[in-house]
Amino acid sequence: MSASTMVIRSTAGMWRQACIMAGAVQPTVPAAGPAPWLLPGSPVEWPRVGPVVHCWRSMLPSLSIVIPAYNEAASIEASVREALEVGAAHAGALEVIVCDDASRDETRAIAAAIAARDPRVVVVHRGQNRGIEASMRALYAQARHAWVFLNSADRQWPMTVLAPMATAAEAGADFVIGVRSNKREVYTPYRRLISWSYERVVRALGAPGGDPGSVKLARRELLHRAVVARGVFAEGERVIRAARGGARVVEVPVEFHRRGAGKATGARRDVVVRAIVDVARVGASLALGAPAPQLPVPDVER
Repeated sequence: MSASTMVIRSTAGMWRQACIMAGAVQPTVPAAGPAPWLLPGSPVEWPRVGPVVHCWRSMLPSLSIVIPAYNEAASIEASVREALEVGAAHAGALEVIVCDDASRDETRAIAAAIAARDPRVVVVHRGQNRGIEASMRALYAQARHAWVFLNSADRQWPMTVLAPMATAAEAGADFVIGVRSNKREVYTPYRRLISWSYERVVRALGAPGGDPGSVKLARRELLHRAVVARGVFAEGERVIRAARGGARVVEVPVEFHRRGAGKATGARRDVVVRAIVDVARVGASLALGAPAPQLPVPDVER
């Protein structure tokens, strides 16, 4: 048997047929004779199809995939289409929500064209650029399904990272963080320093600090909780408050790639300065036990 195949010994042909219908595997068809995958207990060679090696999928009852976007015309269509394909494989009900943060390119028009053809896609738009945290607040407020999966529009995280995260959720996690194991290869030294500092602060404030700025899959109610941070540290604060509130927060390793198009803005100096201020604000709030005020949801147009 070659390295690209695996052998499954099944006691029922129906189980193997279910794998075929799920699209996870395909049987090797013999040149002649009876189809062996229909015979209980028979050894069958099953070629892998793409990266999928399991013939089952973790299923969530319902899922909102939320995607903040700013000047992502080069990648938004592929991101949304991949979200639809992967999301449908892991959720009983699905919606994909894109928040366009007043892009100056064709991001809004491209996403709107997809939404016009597929009712599962929702596009919200802001007339003024407010930054990624405001986009996330708007997206979380718009999400209506039981689970929310946050991913970016730049395709640095392939939508297929949802698979291991959904498995963790099915196993009992309330909040799943995708940890990037290869940031050293992808990030510049400056970005690595910012990321390292962010993780240490989150850990010091009482939450897993593996990668709070990465993709997330969480129960909707955990993302609807109020936060005091006004900038990108709000994502770390959501993890902290979920963990301190008793939610089961787990981390799973995920793929991470270099940005193929567009321009990253998460490590700009003004963003970093605001994050430092937010760390102090969040730390004081937690130390005093003060409830976080509910921030207003930024105005959006559908």
